[in-house]
Amino acid sequence: MRILTVLILSSFSIYSESLARDVYRPKLVNSKSGEHHDFPLGVLEATGRLQDGDREILIMDVGKGGAAELAGLKVGDRIAKIENMIPGRFSKKTDTGLAGPQDLIGRSLDRKAAASNALLSIEIFRGEQSQKLKISLPKCRSFSFSNPQLCLKRKEYLSDIAEQLVDTQQSNGRWRPGVGGDADVYTTAFCGLVLLANNKPTHLSSIRKAIEFVRKASIATIDTEDPQKGPKNWQTAANGIFLAEYQLATGDTNYFEDLKKCCDLLVQRVTEKGTMGHHFSIPYNGGGLIVINVQAHLAWALAEKCGYPLNEKTWANSFSEVKKSRDPKTGALGYSSRAPWSPDISARTGGMVTALMVEGREKKYANALADSLFHLNGRMRHAHAMSSIGLIFGFSGIKTGAPQRYAELMQAWIPYLELSRLPNEGAAFFGGKRNIGGDEYLGYSSIGNAMVGLVLASADDRLFMHGGKRKGWFSDQN
Repeated sequence: MRILTVLILSSFSIYSESLARDVYRPKLVNSKSGEHHDFPLGVLEATGRLQDGDREILIMDVGKGGAAELAGLKVGDRIAKIENMIPGRFSKKTDTGLAGPQDLIGRSLDRKAAASNALLSIEIFRGEQSQKLKISLPKCRSFSFSNPQLCLKRKEYLSDIAEQLVDTQQSNGRWRPGVGGDADVYTTAFCGLVLLANNKPTHLSSIRKAIEFVRKASIATIDTEDPQKGPKNWQTAANGIFLAEYQLATGDTNYFEDLKKCCDLLVQRVTEKGTMGHHFSIPYNGGGLIVINVQAHLAWALAEKCGYPLNEKTWANSFSEVKKSRDPKTGALGYSSRAPWSPDISARTGGMVTALMVEGREKKYANALADSLFHLNGRMRHAHAMSSIGLIFGFSGIKTGAPQRYAELMQAWIPYLELSRLPNEGAAFFGGKRNIGGDEYLGYSSIGNAMVGLVLASADDRLFMHGGKRKGWFSDQN
């Protein structure tokens, strides 16, 4: 009987992994300097490519059995018209955001998916010949993102992402990374946050499995006597954010000592000048990385809500360095105090806004940062060779620091949400116009679900990083 049970469980595990592999994955070729931009086409289950100045979307891949293939779309086709409209030109400039073909096809998919007759009309060029196609879209269970009164689609989308994450979580509690050997810890922390934000009691075991993984793989290596040992600061801060939000949501204090270890290690790794690096040493000739500082600040701020005693001297030293990195031209946070002009501002700026608002400090400064971030929100997908943390912390920063602009931001990013949405299978990774090697390191599928999930979850006042104020909210369905 025991052997039979093992065989059944093994078969189920193989079956589950097979289902996960069947989900469409965009065929993305990373372009570090922006020669081209590959992106998913949502429920069409295809991959498009744009170059600077293009109006037409070049089809790079078509998923087997998906809506695009069933309608006759082929690799090499160019989508020239969408719903009888010619798209605007695509620009590889980051400030232009989703403008051009992505905006038109994303909004068209959003409107059509909710229609009783869900057909998307496109005109393509196949070689020199033009052809009209009507694509039958998978039926959306609710409404358009565009109707601000109807949020069912967002909630169903978040729920689909959460279910996809549960299905793809490995037995040891982690989510598979990309090419990065230790990226699974960072990825797992964000995937765990999505499950927490989705607020489904049956997912609690998956959340705890994720916590146990980061404890064993990362937090257990911390030596409180030697800050030169232990995990990277990226991991440590993400672990702290995850554990703190978990305690605030559930009231479970069993992991408080682990949370304290993470925060103490971050404190020990701040120099007297306030700089921080990937690990103990400070890179770039001592210039450091402000993106590490802001994630540490957010971990400290959330932990303080859990009872962690904030180290005021360290907070002040680090915050002093953060303030020095602010670009006087944009009003946003740059790479470091030595390079405040860096264009990829969203992760640093949004993360610091969130930390300050959670902690209730420097609110005017935080509001000013959030205002700059909103006006530069076209850059949201660009952060340190990755898109994930730009969107995760960019949306949290505007939600907490400029809540009056949040609805407008969500409206602007409807095409992104729609082009990421797969038919009842979670989200496809949709990166930026430049280098997305960092997200490849984390794992496109896992981090793609995490980043879109946390953007969707930012609309709810649950996680403290999204403006939540009430402890013990998890499993409360009211």
